[in-house]
Amino acid sequence: MKAILVNAMWLMVERISLSLSGIFVSIYVARYLGPGQFGAINYLLATVAVLVPLAQLGADSIIFNRIARRRASGIRLMMASMRIRRRLFLLAALPLLVWQLLFRDTTEVVMLVLMLASAYFSVQDVYKIYYDATLKSKRNTIINNAVLILSILLRLGLVHAELSLAWFAVPYIVSSAIPYLVRRWMFRRENRAQIAAPRRLIKSYEKYLFSVGLPLAVSSLSIVIYTRIDQLMLGNMLGTQAVGWYSAATTLAQGWVFVPMAMITSLMPGIAGSRQPEEQAYRIRLLNLIVLMISLPVLLFFVWFAQPVIELLYGAEFQPSAAILAVCTLTAMFGALGTVSYRSMVLFSGYRFIALKMPIVAVINVVLNILLIPRYGLMGAAISTLFSEFISLFVLNAFFQRGKITRLQITCFYCIPVLIKKFKRK
Repeated sequence: MKAILVNAMWLMVERISLSLSGIFVSIYVARYLGPGQFGAINYLLATVAVLVPLAQLGADSIIFNRIARRRASGIRLMMASMRIRRRLFLLAALPLLVWQLLFRDTTEVVMLVLMLASAYFSVQDVYKIYYDATLKSKRNTIINNAVLILSILLRLGLVHAELSLAWFAVPYIVSSAIPYLVRRWMFRRENRAQIAAPRRLIKSYEKYLFSVGLPLAVSSLSIVIYTRIDQLMLGNMLGTQAVGWYSAATTLAQGWVFVPMAMITSLMPGIAGSRQPEEQAYRIRLLNLIVLMISLPVLLFFVWFAQPVIELLYGAEFQPSAAILAVCTLTAMFGALGTVSYRSMVLFSGYRFIALKMPIVAVINVVLNILLIPRYGLMGAAISTLFSEFISLFVLNAFFQRGKITRLQITCFYCIPVLIKKFKRK
């Protein structure tokens, strides 16, 4: 338990520094670029984000759980996944690049190439999963924070030099390539004897990843669609300025999620390692309760102070963002709780259920965006995503193993007496 708490602390330090710095630098850049150009960057990021789950093949949770339980086998599975990721990413990126060359201007093509390169390094960085799963998040924290400082200085330098829009894609490649290369070097130095695996075994791992990971890839792609489709559809229907306003709201609304995500990442190995069903249920309830208790104060703050916060941080040009800030924050809370349910379903081998559920949610969100954006604009996009998260979390989850996950969510307060007893014993 001590190792888990220490790991959670390091994850928290990383998330706090990464998130807060990222938020304020993003605000600084947004104020310089204005809603239109800031929206153009986020529109391209949303486009590239669709490729990532396709290339990852839903393997992150599988690799994490395998390493947490059986490290040697997990490492071999992790290395086998890199070959698949590389091939799938190149296969998916090529049509997008060709389309951009044919129909977009030079600035957008240059930005897309840089963002695709950044996404490639992120997809290949399985080493971060390894260090999280082995409770060595301190290393990820040090690496990520060092690169974060470099990325922040680079963005500040770009604004100070008053450079053009295309230059603002460069920090994305810096913040993904350097951590990948450093972690790769560290891992290979420490695990040289475990990296090599017979070709026959690699083939069997690849088949396993395709069979188990494909449903999760469909789910992950669906998640990206229903969390990013609003930006893509806003850009196509209302223009990049609307994407800029929407992105400003979601940046703040999701800026606090680093805290529950750190807890989820750190506590899941303990849940995965629990052998008694009662203990496992208790830990899942506790994790849901932690996420809920962290989320509610943030939600209430943005309900009361959305307008002055937006005006203070972004300026008058971004005032339309204030109207949707509270809605986006509630969506972020549902999303954090949804991450707990998603990781729990993976733990209970609910791959096929996830593969069926998430496309349904994505379709619902797309339909709602088509109906609501033309009529309600930014609020239509925000409500569409909120409703989709609600359906995913409370309605569709009820059909998994006769409502097992839903019961653990709703009864998360049941863990409080058990928690009190454990503290009294200590």
